[in-house]
Amino acid sequence: MRKIVAIIVTLVMLIALPSVALAQEPAQYNFASAQGSKHITVTPGGEGTGMIYFYNIDGNRITHISLEVSQAPDSWQVEIQPPLGQIQVEIGGMVVTVTENLHVEPSELLTQEAKDVPVGMVCITVPNRGYALAKAAKIIIRVPESEEIGGKGEINISAVAEWLGQTGAAAIKQARDFDFLVEVVSETAGGEEKILEEPGTAGPGEFYSIVMRWLPAIIAIVIAILAAVLIPFWVRRRHE
Repeated sequence: MRKIVAIIVTLVMLIALPSVALAQEPAQYNFASAQGSKHITVTPGGEGTGMIYFYNIDGNRITHISLEVSQAPDSWQVEIQPPLGQIQVEIGGMVVTVTENLHVEPSELLTQEAKDVPVGMVCITVPNRGYALAKAAKIIIRVPESEEIGGKGEINISAVAEWLGQTGAAAIKQARDFDFLVEVVSETAGGEEKILEEPGTAGPGEFYSIVMRWLPAIIAIVIAILAAVLIPFWVRRRHE
């Protein structure tokens, strides 16, 4: 009986060891991000999209990220996807509520681009290092129909990352801003081409220019022809 109890105690200790080791492991916080194109074009009454990517290859704690629009033209609408919401998190045996747009769990640096990417994630390039699985935040910008062509607006997105402590409260926070420049362009910009004149052919304007250039010579030739015909005729009539 004592042997059975000893075996059970040993198994319980072996199962608990990884959790204890993780709890004693020094916390490493990682708020890594990458931004898509900072220049966005949009037509009057249309919408444009900016992208921000977050990944966590150098940390060992989950990174909770909240986003908000801190700057935008008054008449423009800016939407962040995924939206701000609440999730339930268990930590230290307690269940706490965290408000966030998204969270990024620790992952490994990849030596090649992932072929099977989990749902809700994308694979991005980490310059000079490799690849990483990331979560994307989509910034949707809508401008009113009355917006003038050539108008520009600056969009600023503030991001705050936080990591939970053993008590469930935020142990540490870090903030970062992302800027986008949005330009209003015409719907016909870069549209269908129309050839006005082809090489070797004369358009109406060019034909008129040629006629006006040779008009004095044409008039002189007509007068000479008329004179050559009329003068002999007039001379014969005088002699009759």
